[in-house]
Amino acid sequence: MSAKHPSKPNLGRLEKVDVTQYWQSATEDFAPWLCQEENMQLLGEAIGLSLEVVLDAQQMCDRQGDLLCRQAGTKNWILIGSQLCPTDEQHFGQLLTEGADISAAGIIWIASQFSAEHLKLLNWLNQHAQPSLQFWGVEIELWQIGKTAMAAQFNLVSPAEESTEDAPDDPTELDLESQLEQQAEALPDPEPEQEEPEPEPLTAEQEQHVAFWSELCDQLEQRGSVVKAVAPPPDDHIDFAIGRAGFLLSAHLNREHTSLAIELRLFDEDAQAHYELLAAQQEQIESELGFALNWENLVSECVIYCPLPETDINATDQWPDYIDWLCGGLECFHLTFADLVQSLNADDYHRGHHHPVPDVLSLPS
Repeated sequence: MSAKHPSKPNLGRLEKVDVTQYWQSATEDFAPWLCQEENMQLLGEAIGLSLEVVLDAQQMCDRQGDLLCRQAGTKNWILIGSQLCPTDEQHFGQLLTEGADISAAGIIWIASQFSAEHLKLLNWLNQHAQPSLQFWGVEIELWQIGKTAMAAQFNLVSPAEESTEDAPDDPTELDLESQLEQQAEALPDPEPEQEEPEPEPLTAEQEQHVAFWSELCDQLEQRGSVVKAVAPPPDDHIDFAIGRAGFLLSAHLNREHTSLAIELRLFDEDAQAHYELLAAQQEQIESELGFALNWENLVSECVIYCPLPETDINATDQWPDYIDWLCGGLECFHLTFADLVQSLNADDYHRGHHHPVPDVLSLPS
C-alpha cells in the first residue's frame, strides 16, 4: 500500500501589475518608498552596490533627480532618477546635468521600461566614460499572486562597467559637502519613533464596500478581463491602472445619490491639458463607446464618467446586475481610453493655445 503524501497548498498564478497601480508619482510615491532601508537594499542587490541615502526626495528641493546617495565605504556620489513610464531623453538629460553639477560617480536610471535606443546609450556611455563614472539602467516591476500583497522587483537591464576607483577630487565636492552640512543643521531634530497604532476596525459600511468590490474583482478574474483585479479597498471607490501615471480607471459607489459610476480620472500637473485634448475628441470617443459620457473639468482633477442611477447597494440581490454593468463598462473604458491616454502630449495642447505677439504693433492715432 503506497504511503499517503500530505496535501499541498494550491499554487497561485503570478501576474505582472502596472507600477502606477501602486505608485502614482515617481517623486511623491516611489522615491519615498525607495528611500526605506529594505527597499534601497533591494536596489543595491540588483546592481551590486551598497547605497546610503544622503538626500531624500523632499531634501532634494530644486535639484534634478529623486535621491542622492553615497556608495558605502567610499566618497562617491550616486544620483538616482526614476520614471513610472518608459524612458525619455528629457528625464535622462536632467539627470546628466545634475550629475555634472555635483561630480557624481554614478547615475542610476530607473524606469518601467527601457527602449532599445536608451539601452544602447547607456552601454555607449559606460564604454567611453572615464572608469570612475558609471551608469546603470534598472527596470522596476510589480508582481502579485491573486489578490495578495504586491512585490517589487528590480531588473538590471544595463549594468555599469566594473570599476574599483573612487571618484577624483573635485572643487565642487567641497561645495556640496558644505551645502549638505548647512542643510542638515537647518533640519529639526528627528522626533522619537512611535509605535504604529493598531488599525481602526472597519465600520459596517466599509465592510460592505470590501464585500462589494471583492465580488467585482472576482468577476473580473473569472472573465480574464483586460482590467486587472486589485485588493478590494474599504473606500467608496476602487481604482485600476490604465497604463499611464496621472490617469486612473475607477468604479465609484455614491450612496448619497444612489448611483454607481465608471470613471476615467486625470489628476497630475498636465491633467487640464490632457482633459482638453480628450474633450476635443468627445464625439468620436462616445461613438466608439456607444453611449454618452459626463465630462467634468474640476480644479483638483478632471473626470470623465458614465453613471448608473437608482442603485441600492444594500439590495444585495441586485449585486450581480451591478457587477455585470461595472465589468462591462470598465472593459469598454479600458479598450477605448488605454491607447488614447498613452498618446496624449500636453505640449500639443499648449502649442495650440499659444497666441504669438504680432510682428507689427499698431498704436492708435
